[in-house]
Amino acid sequence: MNAATCREKAAQTVISEHTVRYKDRRGREIALYGQLYVPAKGGRNPAVILCHGFNGHYSDFPAECKLFPENGFVCYAFDFCGAQPNGRSAGRTAEEYTPYTMVEDLRAAIEDIRRLECVDGQIFLFGGSQGGFISGLTAAGEDVKDLIAAVAMYFPAFNIPDDWRGAPARETALMGYSIGAEYIASVQDLDPYQAISGYKGDVCIVYGDRDTLVKRGVIDRAVRAYGEDRTELTVIPGAGHGFTGQAVDIAAATVLAFLEAHRAEEQK
Repeated sequence: MNAATCREKAAQTVISEHTVRYKDRRGREIALYGQLYVPAKGGRNPAVILCHGFNGHYSDFPAECKLFPENGFVCYAFDFCGAQPNGRSAGRTAEEYTPYTMVEDLRAAIEDIRRLECVDGQIFLFGGSQGGFISGLTAAGEDVKDLIAAVAMYFPAFNIPDDWRGAPARETALMGYSIGAEYIASVQDLDPYQAISGYKGDVCIVYGDRDTLVKRGVIDRAVRAYGEDRTELTVIPGAGHGFTGQAVDIAAATVLAFLEAHRAEEQK
């Protein structure tokens, strides 16, 4: 695990490259490339780990990586290994990556980031689409869930297992990228709603009512799985899958308010 030398990019945030290194369950040496955004005020702060969606990259959340550190949160955004063409993480191919390898990646990132000197130990997970799905699965892990202060998601794609259920386990092109046979086979028997229900902390979901990839029924099932009393659902009128324009600001501000409400008392 290592962090590169920081360089100041903005008056309120110090940005550095940061690589998380670990050995996965198959013995592969994985190097997760990402960027670390640290509040320039210094000290120890809570951290948010940001998880991109399908075919995405560490750079997919510029608004959040500006807003959150400006308000006292360390951010770490990284490339899931093997999950995109031209990704900067290394050690796994596209044919080898699955939702479960992404969970491994995120678990390694949690273990690394929580031990940084600039982090007070409080960890939040944040993900969009497939990244929300992976955040939900990871947070519910028996040996991880107590480390996660809260989880925030944009249009989490908990429909992924149902979308692939019954499909032939063979390499398949999707949205300009190849899904390997192992990915498809790995989700065939997964009940995501049962899986995520193991997380007993609070959850924030931001969703657009024009989303055609993740239907509203998926979101409602997720809310029931988590528990309505522990889930904050914000629906943005007119927004689709992948926020643009004013919806970006609304979504980021909604998550920031959620993070601030769950910040440890000594950090408020």
